[in-house]
Amino acid sequence: MDETNLISHSKFLDFKSAKSPAGHDWYYVKRTNDKKTHDSAVVITTLVKKDGEYNFLFLKTKRPPIYGENKATFCIESPAGLIGDIDKNETLSECAKKELLEEAGIEPDEVFVELINSSTSAGLSSETLSYVTAVAENYDVISKPVSDGGIICERFFIPAKKVRDYIDNLDQKENSVAAATLCGVFLALKRL
Repeated sequence: MDETNLISHSKFLDFKSAKSPAGHDWYYVKRTNDKKTHDSAVVITTLVKKDGEYNFLFLKTKRPPIYGENKATFCIESPAGLIGDIDKNETLSECAKKELLEEAGIEPDEVFVELINSSTSAGLSSETLSYVTAVAENYDVISKPVSDGGIICERFFIPAKKVRDYIDNLDQKENSVAAATLCGVFLALKRL
């Protein structure tokens, strides 16, 4: 392994540097929960059956880096969470179920692992994601979603057969769509 240098540390992120192939300093961020044994986070693309058809669950969030840099007011995302941030031994499926319950109050009937070790932005971060599809055959909120300090503004459903139209017609000055959400939708389509 090449040598890395820690520049700054916070609860969730480290700012680090490593040498590029040309020998220059390359600066990046690393999640503090990141381990060689698992990805940093899981993206939970959620399909919920309502009125006889599957719907994608989305979150409208207010993320400080997005609105702070005037990229958009909101970000459209899927539920997601850090793997092993509380329980260092939790499995990918356990993490996905815990996060979906916390963020949406939904308990899935099935969780399918779709992809692991997917880089989010290899030039900026060492973060890798796992993607799962969670399927709930009935829309039953079994617990109230937890408060997350105002990041999640709205939880909403888009029928699976209309998801492409929804994304195509989204006001992109007002809303940014997380790349991880688009990837998750693409991976989940095979479950329909």
